[in-house]
Amino acid sequence: MADRRGSSFNHSRSTPMLTMRQPRATNSIELVETASATGANHNQDYDYVNRRRNNNQGIIESPLVHLTDEELQEDVTTFWRTSLSPTVDLQDLLRAARVAQNVRSYDEVARYNGPKAGCNEIGSSLPVQLTEEEKAALKAEKDVLFAERNMFIVILTVSLAAFLQGFVQSSINGASLYAPEYGLPNVTSMRLNSTTGEGDTQPQLDDWKLGATNASPFFFAALLGCWLSLPINDLVGRRGAMGVAACLIFASSLGAAWCSSWQALLLVRIVNGVGMGVKAVSTPILASESAVGFWRGSSILAWQLWVAFGIMMGFAFNLAFSKASDRRLTLQLILGAPFVPSIFLMISLCFCPESPRYYMRRGTSSYNPLKALKVLRRLRRTKLQALRDLYLIYKSVELEGPSNFDVENQRDSVPRGFFSHIKNYASRYKELFVERRLRNALISSSIVALAQQLCGINVFAFYSGTLFSGVLGRQDPLAPMLYSLGYGAINFVFGLPAIRTIDTLGRRKWLVLTLPVMCLLMMAAALSSLHHDQTTRAALIAVFVFLFAATYSPGMGPIPFTLASESFPLSHREAGCAFAIAINLLFAGLIQMFFPSIYAGLHDGGSLGLFAGLNFVAFVLVFLFVEETKRRSLEDLDLIFAVKKRDFVRHQVTKYLPWFFRHYFLGHRKEKPSLYVDLIWNGPRTHGGVGGGAMGDDIDKWNGFATEAGGRGVGGDENVSPSRERRPSAFTGLESTMRISEDSNDSAHR
Repeated sequence: MADRRGSSFNHSRSTPMLTMRQPRATNSIELVETASATGANHNQDYDYVNRRRNNNQGIIESPLVHLTDEELQEDVTTFWRTSLSPTVDLQDLLRAARVAQNVRSYDEVARYNGPKAGCNEIGSSLPVQLTEEEKAALKAEKDVLFAERNMFIVILTVSLAAFLQGFVQSSINGASLYAPEYGLPNVTSMRLNSTTGEGDTQPQLDDWKLGATNASPFFFAALLGCWLSLPINDLVGRRGAMGVAACLIFASSLGAAWCSSWQALLLVRIVNGVGMGVKAVSTPILASESAVGFWRGSSILAWQLWVAFGIMMGFAFNLAFSKASDRRLTLQLILGAPFVPSIFLMISLCFCPESPRYYMRRGTSSYNPLKALKVLRRLRRTKLQALRDLYLIYKSVELEGPSNFDVENQRDSVPRGFFSHIKNYASRYKELFVERRLRNALISSSIVALAQQLCGINVFAFYSGTLFSGVLGRQDPLAPMLYSLGYGAINFVFGLPAIRTIDTLGRRKWLVLTLPVMCLLMMAAALSSLHHDQTTRAALIAVFVFLFAATYSPGMGPIPFTLASESFPLSHREAGCAFAIAINLLFAGLIQMFFPSIYAGLHDGGSLGLFAGLNFVAFVLVFLFVEETKRRSLEDLDLIFAVKKRDFVRHQVTKYLPWFFRHYFLGHRKEKPSLYVDLIWNGPRTHGGVGGGAMGDDIDKWNGFATEAGGRGVGGDENVSPSRERRPSAFTGLESTMRISEDSNDSAHR
């Protein structure tokens, strides 16, 4: 039986191949002809897969664009026969696949209310006639935030997991004010009267012990928990991994309440850290894999928004606990409180569906398209949307895999035994650095994860009490707790504007708009420390710190975890996400470890000034290296990250920066340059654009590549046609009165 093959990230791994063609029950002469045709298709498919992994021309296109209608029917039949028969009707699946192949056309049909909906100007019909319910659903999924009502249980579960994360951070913060109660009486903030230098301000051994105790959960989350998320997710899924994490945090919180020494508290927090790492990787992945691509960012935003809410509520409870009868009881309540939200998380997980993409990871024991379809039917409004998404996931996973995978006997390729699993995991991590598409995603997500720590926000999340104790020159924990509560409230409230705008304004634009402002505000807070009046100094620093937190919340706050969970293909999602989040948590741990000593040496002004400079470094890194991912399906991002990173950097420096200067300073009104050619939403139509036009008239002369002066194609390649004919994602042009989606432009870049 002849098969259609594609290239591989690593042919030694057991992952899926491109769909195998069905043999024809005819004579031997016809079989020879079929084999010859299949060989030609093999080469074309190989070229197509390579273009998705090495996108030198910056073309964004559907994974189905290379299939004729005959090939699409054949491929759908194979998928149905091997995975969905007889539960799913073949014609329903084919209907959904045709909608997936021509998403732009059907989006426009869904929006068109005229008498000729479904027909083009020359009278031919689209192959699928949408019902009114399907039209409303297709339109709503793009225009209405959280149109998929059943996503709310997923968002609730993600929110509870995030709330727990923030509550734990506040517990660590509040406990630092009671360091003498667990054997650390000589912490600098307990001895420092003010920034004028009163008191012994040299770093003491207890400062390092406090740093190590507070840093231990973050170090072990980064060095152990994140990496364990890969095998745990393989075994029990995203939902199961979150359950394991909740149990670990539940146990460690109860244990911490009874610790009487810093050594015991450090050991208990190691367990807490493993749970934090597993949860920090698994939770955003669950949100990203369950959401509709148009609003994925807003779904993952629940993570950071409710981390901020957890921090705020944690500070509020810390303040309430400070009224306890003695300091020891206060400390026990602060350390043990996180066990309560961990119980609510475990309850929520009982009702939350598993990620549908978890069941589509071929070459694993969890592969079960029928289960994936069941989840999608629960999360999507119509059967058409569920089958469409299922088929797109199937095709995208197929394009990720090597050529030696047998669809019908895929369970034979599941790793067997401990060492086989270790080899498989090591191979996945190795491929993150070897393949361009994976390496680019790793660079971008890791830079943003690092930038979140460089900006200094966790100085306030972890040590706002310590910092304000020094600013106020008081040992009474009440006033620092009030300041910390204000910080937490602002962090939550100002995260709300990112809802929706993270998907419309975009991830990258939020970062490049807010990081320079954060740099200036942090520097202003540092300069405020020079004021001689203690009350005025404290008020000024608090104002600028609160403004800094307000600027941070909609931008740098939610985007690191969003980018980490969405940037990698399904085959490497846990590995890539774990790597990026491990960097974030590792540097969070380093801040926890070293800030007490940094603060002891530099005081308020020096510490804040240091992070002001690091904010500028973060801005430069983000501007040069981080791509935009808004309003794209997880599968479309393969093409975004397959563009050479040096081409992206060159475009930012030589094209975008000159345009920005001329546009905003010289008043030149030229179109913003784009690195990408979007054939999904902005490509030409086979029978002309809406109402016809020049693009429609010249369709036969256009080969899908934007050209520049000198005849060079996008990304530096020659302006030549691809090896296989492109079929832009639209069959037809409808009447000019139809409204095109407002998001069809500028969705891949800038």
